[in-house]
Parts: sequence; structure tokens; C-alpha cells
Amino acid sequence: FNANTLNYSVDVGSGVGSATVTATLQDTNASMEVNGQGTSSGQARTITLNEPGSSTLITIEVTAPNGSQKTYAVSVNRAALGGNNNLQSLTISPGTLTPSFTVSRLIYTVSVASSVDSVTVTAQPQDSGATVSIDGQPTTSRSVSLGAAGSSTEIQIEVTAPNGNQKTYAVTVNRAAFVPSGNNNLSDLVVSAGPLDSTFDAATTSYNVQTSILTENTTVTATVADSTATLTINGSPATSGAASASILLDPLMPTTIPIVVTAENGAQKPYTI
Repeated sequence: FNANTLNYSVDVGSGVGSATVTATLQDTNASMEVNGQGTSSGQARTITLNEPGSSTLITIEVTAPNGSQKTYAVSVNRAALGGNNNLQSLTISPGTLTPSFTVSRLIYTVSVASSVDSVTVTAQPQDSGATVSIDGQPTTSRSVSLGAAGSSTEIQIEVTAPNGNQKTYAVTVNRAAFVPSGNNNLSDLVVSAGPLDSTFDAATTSYNVQTSILTENTTVTATVADSTATLTINGSPATSGAASASILLDPLMPTTIPIVVTAENGAQKPYTI
């Protein structure tokens, strides 16, 4: 400031909505008006600024005791609202963006397993003043439900800059088709009447058990390798890992006990004791 310099300018950020002006008279007998409002020397006046991207003129008119006047002017330049509508980061969980995220790329794909029925989308803007919406919901993180196995779901992430400019990123999540398991193996086999004649192996489907003639019955405990498989023991439905119903043994002849494992896709595998 210099008493003989009448015009000034001040630059402020777009978020500044008002400015306080404090003018001090050289001669306390003089009078002063700030934007037409009588103001005492050293008194602060708060001036509301015009919208972002515009200037607000503040005048300080000083009248000396002899009536001569001098007008100082301050132009307050309020910055325009930012136009940054870029994302800083974008992640999908579970899943990996293809290709990897870059600010300028707007379209991505993600592949997930058939068992995944939802993903969490997290998007952060570069400009903290920008807003983000995921599938129309204002948020930077949201769980999105996927379509049925074998379908694709498009997720839109819209970024709105402080000045209103918008940019839309899109992620297509491809959910794998459901493929029923074909695993029809056992992982364990136990006979209460006695030990198997060889160590159990899923690839070995026939076993012998030697037992006393006094042993009248036995149970069989079979465990499937895949929880989606089902089994029967001696022709009756059985529960994996649980003992079967008691099976009567023939005292004069070998007793054959069939075990059938049915995979989720229907493929069957017979075991025999």
C-alpha cells in the first residue's frame, strides 16, 4: 500500500466467499465510506464477493475536512471453480482391472469367479472438491451386486468437478459361468469291522477287510473329497464323514459293500469293500 496509489487487486481462491477490508485514515478528522457505507478509521468491513470466476470491486472514498475527496479501489479476483474431473485411483475387490488404471483411460474390464456375486468399487478423485457417484449413488466406495453366473455387469463411476464438468469411467465385470464340479473321489474310508488291506488312496476303488467270524455287523465311514458330491453306502444315501447305518455281515461268505460317489455334474465313481 502507498497513500498515493489508488488502485489495487487481490487474488483469492474459488472457495473464498467474502473479504474483510480495514482502511485507516491519515487524518482522523476525515471521513470515509467503504462501498458507500460510512466507516470509521480502522473499522473492518466484510464484503461479500461475487461468484467464483469473477471480480468484486471495493471502493474506499475518503473525504478530507475541507471537502476534497479521494477514492481508492480494490479489485478482488475470485478464482474460477476447478475443472478437474479425473479419478486419482480406481479399484475393484475382488478382481483386477484390465488394463491397469490410468487417469486418462475410461473403460475397463474385470473377470471374477462364478461364486462371486458382488464386488466393492472404490474410487477417489484427484481434486478433493470433486464429487464421485457409483451407479448413481454419491459415494467413493460401494458394494455392487452382480448378475447371474455367466453374465456381465457394467458399473459406471461419474466424477463431477467443482465447476460441474463431468467424466464417466466404466467397468464391466464378467462373472464366470457356473461349471459343476466333476470331483467324485473319496478322501477317506474307514470300516469299523477292521482295517483296510491297503492304505486308502482315492484312485484305488477296491479294498478287502478281514474280520472275526464273531463280528456280526459293521459300519462304513466315507468322506467325499468335494463337498458338492453325494454318496450312497450299500445302496442307501449316506452323509460324508459320518458312519453309515449298521450293515449285517454274512458269517459264511464275504460281504460286498458298494459305495457310489456322485459328483456335482452327475459323474459317478464306485468303490467296493
